Amino acid sequence: MNTKQLQYVLTLSREGSFSRAADCLNISQPSLSQYIKKIENSIGAELFDRANGDVRLTDAGRVYVEAGRKILDLEHQMEVQFSDLSAHRKGSLIVGAAPYRAASMMPIIAQAFRKLYPGMHLVIREGTTAELSEGMEHGEYDLCLTLLPIDDKLFCYEKVMEEELVLAVPGQDDALPAVPMKERRFPAIDPSTLNGKRFVMLTESQFMQRQLVHLVSENKLTVDPAAVVKSLEAQIEMVKAGIGMALVPSGIERFCNKGGTREVTFYSFTRELPKREVVVMWRKERPLSRVATELKDIIARISW
Repeated sequence: MNTKQLQYVLTLSREGSFSRAADCLNISQPSLSQYIKKIENSIGAELFDRANGDVRLTDAGRVYVEAGRKILDLEHQMEVQFSDLSAHRKGSLIVGAAPYRAASMMPIIAQAFRKLYPGMHLVIREGTTAELSEGMEHGEYDLCLTLLPIDDKLFCYEKVMEEELVLAVPGQDDALPAVPMKERRFPAIDPSTLNGKRFVMLTESQFMQRQLVHLVSENKLTVDPAAVVKSLEAQIEMVKAGIGMALVPSGIERFCNKGGTREVTFYSFTRELPKREVVVMWRKERPLSRVATELKDIIARISW
């Protein structure tokens, strides 16, 4: 069991598809398939069940992946310790983040980190909140940018910022009746304004969609689904295209209204909604290296 074998098996396990895993690994799908078969032949057990086009771990595969994660975790900790001892501090840190946060926050973080450690680089791995928590538990990241709540028995965290939940409306739509409120980011509307409107929604399990459902239910509103997407990026692009409005975190405004064109109009609410609390997280029993600690401090110092 070497590092290359572990990376191939873990990537295929995470992606659940030979084609997607091959893309991540920058190899061809047939090459990956042959390589996995060689590993299975060498250990005398199948790691993946390939029935019905799905790729799922077998019992042997789960044992392999669990052991592999521990080995890679130990290797990475050793590399980080050597990096701390190196005068030039060459190496990498692995940061987990949701795709939206990877696009909106990580460029600023990477720029600040590069100035401090020009010999090092950041590896950004994207995932859902649940995937980030699972990956951190298995030692796949040095730090994660994620949302509260988290399991404080397993993880330590430091709060980075709060995101207000706001309404995004296509820029070409008529303005909604709004009033300025000192404590709100944008002009504020009453939730009743949403009644009968068309919305670009997220999937049922996502935080923003649960908040929209609660808002509609609490105010006895009726809204129509214009589209259902899986990511905030796709959601805001739908708003830009005039498909419908959406409930979004305030930070997403960074993707909008560039070049003086008003693609999206944002509104706060007269009644404050729950805020999304963004934190930087790390594993409790895995002390942060000196460089990871400084990266954490960089993230906390930036004015978001």
